[in-house]
Amino acid sequence: MAGSQRAGGHVQTILGIQVLRALAATAVALSHFQFDLQRSFGLGAALPPLGFGNAGVDLFFVISGFVMVYASEPLFGRRAGARRFFVRRLIRIVPIYWLVTTLYVVLAFTLPGRSDTYSAGSIVASYLFIPFPRPDGIMQPVVGQGWTLNYEMLFYAVFALAIAAPRNVAVARVALALGAAVGLGALFRLPEPLAFWCDPMLLEFVFGMGLGLLWRAGVRLPRAAGLLLVVAGIAGAWLAPWPDWGYSGLRFLAWGVPATMVVAGVALADLAAAPRWRPLVLLGEASYALYLLHSIPVRAVLQGAAWAKLDVGAAPWLYLGLAIAGAIALALAVHLAFERPVTRALRRIAGSESPRGERAVAIDPASTKT
Repeated sequence: MAGSQRAGGHVQTILGIQVLRALAATAVALSHFQFDLQRSFGLGAALPPLGFGNAGVDLFFVISGFVMVYASEPLFGRRAGARRFFVRRLIRIVPIYWLVTTLYVVLAFTLPGRSDTYSAGSIVASYLFIPFPRPDGIMQPVVGQGWTLNYEMLFYAVFALAIAAPRNVAVARVALALGAAVGLGALFRLPEPLAFWCDPMLLEFVFGMGLGLLWRAGVRLPRAAGLLLVVAGIAGAWLAPWPDWGYSGLRFLAWGVPATMVVAGVALADLAAAPRWRPLVLLGEASYALYLLHSIPVRAVLQGAAWAKLDVGAAPWLYLGLAIAGAIALALAVHLAFERPVTRALRRIAGSESPRGERAVAIDPASTKT
């Protein structure tokens, strides 16, 4: 009976995390639609403020920290754990990211007036997950939202170096390393890319790891308490003085703390157990693709409307709905046709398939791009 209860708790936690991934990726897409609506038509105010949807990135970071602890239980304290962990992360993160990066590069050199968008250095750095300024000076990779993956890969590398230790020791070492990086960034004016890698947002991974330790320690919350945390977290992100805090060294407080509250409420109280969440679970599985690809349908809808000289301001919600529906459809198609089969094939080649017992407790920290 106890074993079945533990298995049920694992399954419900998986559902909750996947639902959060779906919501985080969708929130980022909504925010980017409003940004592009303002940039293309000057109509950003035609919709309610959606900029706080960028807090979906912070939600992804907290989820990533939680999942690394949650899903790596069979690897802690094992000498081979580091290689297995890092290979699985590369297999899961790299293929679709390189695919989308290559698509953007090809488009830049084939569309008129776009050939100077990227430099050779920024293209190479994008493939290697190294922060590097584009020709316009913006510290972003070829795929703009891929800047978050530069943080993720740093986190994965540090986690891999520590994973051979017992769980609590490994997590403490990762937290110490990330905290030290943030401290260096606060004390010294560092050159890039070191300054990028020392951003206080790294602490959001630490918040998530802390939740993972609580989960592994058996800490659970009543559903009412979990729901209260989720509502308070969403309200906190909404009320944070964005963009003043959202793009400063206080972002980890403005959006990271509310994101931690949301993840705590869902993961520790198993709020996503009901069957009605199943469509969001599927979207959560495709959330990495949604995060990387949503800009394509968003811009296609808005640029198509501009080309057709349509009155976007008369029905902004219609265009928002078309863009988000297109983004979700594209993400699901790419996930099912490319991401999932390629991931499985590469794992077979690398010999990194999860053992039967590990599959019961581990979820793939795939879509944390956040």
